[in-house]
Amino acid sequence: MTRTSISIPGDDGPDLIGRFCTTAKLDLCDPNNFTRQSLFKWYEFKFGEKQAGELLAVFELVEVNPETREAEAAFGLQEIPITPDNYPPISYVTKTMKNKIYQIPLLLIPDYKTYQIEIMFWGLRECRAINLQSIQEAEVTIECSGARITRQIKNVQKYPNFESSSSESDKYTLLVNLPNDNNFWPHLSILCVQHRLFGMKEVVGNLVVTNLQKYLEKPIEPLSSGGQAVADAVNELSKRIPYNFNRVRRSVIDAYEATLAAQDESLGRKKLDEFESSAGRDRACTDSQVAIINDDSLDRKKREGNESGGKSDKEKDGSREPNSTTESPSNGINGDEPLTTLEKVKRNDMEKAAGWWHKYYASKARLKLMQQSAPDMDEGLIDSYDAYADFFKDESLLVAKKRFNLWNRAKKIFLHVGKAHKTLRNFATEQMEQLGDSEKSKSAVDESLDLIEIDRLKELTLLQTFDIIETELENVHDYEGFNDCLDSFPLYKGKGSSRSDEIGDEKRVHTKFKGKFRIKELPTKSSSLGISMDRANRMSLAAINRDLSNAGIKTLFQPTIGAPLPTNQLMLRFDFNKNPITLKCRLYIIKALLYRGWDQSGKADPFIKIVLNNDTIIDDVEGKLQNTLEPVFGKSYEFEAQLPLQSLLRIQLWDWDMASSNDMIAETKIDIENRWFSCHRPTCALPKRYDSAGYNTWRDTKKPTIILTELCRTININAPVYAANLRSVAIGDESFECDPACVEFIRYAKSSVDTLHRKAHHESPEEYIRQNTALAALHGWGRKINPQGALVTEHIECRSLFNPEFPETEQGKLEMWLDFFPMSRPPSSAMIDITPPKPTAYQLRLTIWNTSDVELNDENFLTGEKTSDIYVKAWIIGETVDAQQTDIHYRSLTGEGNFNWRFVFDFDYLDIEEKVIFEAKDSVFQVGNTKKKIPPRLIVRVYDADFFSADDFLGESIITLTHVPLGGKLSKKCKADILLNPKHKGINLFVHKRIAGWWPMIAPLKAGEIRDKALLGGKFEAELSLVTAEEAEKNPVGKAREAPQPLEEPNRPKTSFLWFTSPWKTLRFVIWRNFKWAIILGIVIFILVIFLLLAIWSLPGEIVNQVATKIFKN
Repeated sequence: MTRTSISIPGDDGPDLIGRFCTTAKLDLCDPNNFTRQSLFKWYEFKFGEKQAGELLAVFELVEVNPETREAEAAFGLQEIPITPDNYPPISYVTKTMKNKIYQIPLLLIPDYKTYQIEIMFWGLRECRAINLQSIQEAEVTIECSGARITRQIKNVQKYPNFESSSSESDKYTLLVNLPNDNNFWPHLSILCVQHRLFGMKEVVGNLVVTNLQKYLEKPIEPLSSGGQAVADAVNELSKRIPYNFNRVRRSVIDAYEATLAAQDESLGRKKLDEFESSAGRDRACTDSQVAIINDDSLDRKKREGNESGGKSDKEKDGSREPNSTTESPSNGINGDEPLTTLEKVKRNDMEKAAGWWHKYYASKARLKLMQQSAPDMDEGLIDSYDAYADFFKDESLLVAKKRFNLWNRAKKIFLHVGKAHKTLRNFATEQMEQLGDSEKSKSAVDESLDLIEIDRLKELTLLQTFDIIETELENVHDYEGFNDCLDSFPLYKGKGSSRSDEIGDEKRVHTKFKGKFRIKELPTKSSSLGISMDRANRMSLAAINRDLSNAGIKTLFQPTIGAPLPTNQLMLRFDFNKNPITLKCRLYIIKALLYRGWDQSGKADPFIKIVLNNDTIIDDVEGKLQNTLEPVFGKSYEFEAQLPLQSLLRIQLWDWDMASSNDMIAETKIDIENRWFSCHRPTCALPKRYDSAGYNTWRDTKKPTIILTELCRTININAPVYAANLRSVAIGDESFECDPACVEFIRYAKSSVDTLHRKAHHESPEEYIRQNTALAALHGWGRKINPQGALVTEHIECRSLFNPEFPETEQGKLEMWLDFFPMSRPPSSAMIDITPPKPTAYQLRLTIWNTSDVELNDENFLTGEKTSDIYVKAWIIGETVDAQQTDIHYRSLTGEGNFNWRFVFDFDYLDIEEKVIFEAKDSVFQVGNTKKKIPPRLIVRVYDADFFSADDFLGESIITLTHVPLGGKLSKKCKADILLNPKHKGINLFVHKRIAGWWPMIAPLKAGEIRDKALLGGKFEAELSLVTAEEAEKNPVGKAREAPQPLEEPNRPKTSFLWFTSPWKTLRFVIWRNFKWAIILGIVIFILVIFLLLAIWSLPGEIVNQVATKIFKN
């Protein structure tokens, strides 16, 4: 056992970095049986429980000859003298070494190739003060495999970018020899040092980039139809996973490949073996060196699948392609199904009155339908689990239990594939919980209400929608984090607790280096300029490094004159230090969700602050919202940002306090500079349809045709060619068609007035079609023209909020989007008005006339007859808030009740959201009320009143005011299907205002009772009338039977009374009615008994009297 510790010298002596233990093998290098396979491994060393670094090494025990007392190794070790030639003083600090340094045998060095590392120095950002002094002059050094480049910024505060110069182009390239096995690739280090007075230098921060594979340039190949389906599915899924999606991309792609493998056993077995083999791989190798992103090539995997599955795979690809589309161009209710004529008419009517918030809720409705529908994204991942689960021979009989067990088994495979699969595990757990919840039985009423809600959501999706991205826009797979032109590298100062290229402690970040790396493998024909193995056998390792870092070799690989420069080189042509870019930014903040309260009441009083770098430009204290954890801001802000001085936008939420200083709740950061230079064009997102008027008005300063032409010029292809009718456009070998719905809208418009809600009056129909055709090409740009240049579509991103004091704990979510334009082409239109709509005050007048067939719940202990003391209770907001009840109809013998009772409910209704708004306190410590939203539902219940115990609940009817089912005209025609059948015809009470009829009430299911779930608990006859607050003020009515507009007393039977307060009626209608003949018979018997008793009592006296009379008479 060999114990190795690594230490570095410090000012006060050696400073321990970390340690690890390993086992050295005897005679590891056998010259008789030597293979070219490398023996080196990465060893992770730790400092306590914290990871401190990695060491690439091999350990061998060599036997010592007892006679010569010398080690007899398989390869002779050549000593490397410590001389200035081998270890230049300017590069290394050397001290007297106790042990000798030997050169590694060249045969043990793995095979390598020559690579060119192109480096773009852009600038330094987010520089923090060190020792209360701001950074002025800084120097950045990038080093890899002994070769290094150093550049300086003379004034970081005033000119944060590196100066660009054509004469220094040779300093942007490093030539290095890298092994063929990427596990042994060296790390790249970035070091920033600031210059102080009197020649002093101080380290600002450094970073070790351990994964160079993601910067390796790869050939771009067009995706096949199956590959496009997988890419679309992965991209859509990345919008819904609130994590760094790059770490789970491999797992998700494998999951979708498993779906294809479900119909092919051999292919499925092959994929399963790949998972199992990757699960047993050495974790250190997986975590540190294997690049998850670059190990998967979609096309390569696709070709392997085609070779394994043959023709069947092509059929499966074709079957999957339609399912990959998550939205039809027409935005219809049924996905790709065309809209009916009635739906088209309804859509046009809705669009004429629609605003931005209608579009927002339509997008929310589409997202909710996607989450509820099984064939969408969730089903894709479920199918992938089931595809692997088919290989486990589970013989369970219950389908639900079988799926749950198979998911558990399949999940175990995903859990051992490495750190990236931790995210997939969390996602799988959520899906399993959703599956379990969906299989729980629901009541018939709940199912009916859910179906009615689904129909409402489908109707909303007739409008235009945008993407609701449930994570940051940078996490969407197609957009590559907007790092296609610029990367941000945080430079850490001091000792850390994790790998330096991962997310570390934000408090240790003192600056960020912005630049770009690109690694290219040099062609084979230029290998003579590299290092051959024969030459390497005659050279020392230090000489190899010196040769590779020779500037004379670098210049041989510079781009030739006239060759097109990369995008990052085009950025260097302009000096942005002297000519900064000024942007007009428009920030739209819709709402936020906070995870915890900041006041004693458990709520918060949030308001918005906007900060550029460290300068607060907007402090919206006046716009605070009180007592809420779900603030709906509906705020839009316009401001200017100057690049590169103001590159970081920080959106902060603060909690307003009355008696103390305000507290920062959390913030989110957006790199405006990366977005501005990105080829994905996130400056102003593309809507799904071009409209020059209405709620879907085009926001960009450039129209689709201009954008398309500029993009073609950027990638050096011919300008787009439009067809004669402007309904299609050709770009190279690809053709794009205009949305048929747009063509139909123009073709069947009766007059120009019918198109004004979508098209400006001065725009010709041909121009409208042409712009929509160009927009269709822009939407397909990233899939068919430029695979690495997918354009950002219209969206709302839900960004995570973090507090600097708790950097690893998410504090909430923020829904927003950002548009920005250059001041050279500022927007001419006004900002979109996203002010939250105000609710409308309504008054609902519910008149309960009668009830029938109410369950008789009481039994008279004297008579045994069934009765119920019926009363009706109703509310909208809550039973404890606005509940009202009728008087009691006592002793109903038939389930019939007569009331003539009017309920009056006042409430605020938000029409666009279809919710009832009210205010309430959640705590006695709360200052002020909290706004709450509930669906507009009227709950009507019937109870049996009890004098000495709680009232018995007999039946309930839940009526959605936006879909009031038509009641029966007669009690006999009132069936339970009126409430339980969601397809039953209904009306929107907010439109039709009044309805009357008989409605059923569903009885609650009692414990231990086995019955039909549709059993009626009674029926009630009612009239519903809905008026606005202004109409109610003009035409008032009284509650109950009171004036104004009083109601008549109900004509109740004489048997309706309370026995406790009406004893005579109790004798008459209860005792006498039921025991009349028994009472009469009892009286007769009583009289007879009296007479008999009297007779018996008087008979002896009469006998004695008669006898005495006769005796004395004689």
